[in-house]
Amino acid sequence: MKRLRKESEKREMDENPSLPSFKYYPDPLADGIVKADPDKPCLGCGRIRGWIYTGPVYVEKNFILEESLCPWCIADGTAAKRFGASFNDAGMMEDMSQAIMEEIEQRTPGFNSWQGNQWLTCCNDAAAFLGAAGSAELQRDFPKAIPAVKKYSREDYELTGDDLQKFVDSLSKDDQPTAYVFQCLHCQGYLAYVDQT
Repeated sequence: MKRLRKESEKREMDENPSLPSFKYYPDPLADGIVKADPDKPCLGCGRIRGWIYTGPVYVEKNFILEESLCPWCIADGTAAKRFGASFNDAGMMEDMSQAIMEEIEQRTPGFNSWQGNQWLTCCNDAAAFLGAAGSAELQRDFPKAIPAVKKYSREDYELTGDDLQKFVDSLSKDDQPTAYVFQCLHCQGYLAYVDQT
């Protein structure tokens, strides 16, 4: 009986492998960029794995890939090779190696933003994307990122004093403007930018 149970557990683990990890996007489930879908096959590998990617996809040809790729085909580069797909624009990443830029563009899930996402960098590497945030999420989930959001808002929007605080208080995860929070993989410092249409 014990042996049958172990074999059954092994089959379940083989059929439902753990999600791949992404160095620069540690929790794509948090924003719903990867979601459970027990019935949807992946166009990259043809398998039904129980998880599907819902974020942005950019392709060279006329492929329709929205909500049609599994996270494994993103992680191993299958989607990039097979469809010429990219998930982020690394063109603004100054002084980054080609290998890091390719990992961000071709093997890292993208995130939804108002005008196209930016990937922030620190310590000669891409930073890890932690999530989109409004004022409530900043207070609850990313309080150490608030100075980075304020710094960006001061520099980009030229806000100070009460205007700066009102702007930060007006941030919304589901409406605009929205903050996008990153953390350096080396110095552990927080980075952020704010986007709106």
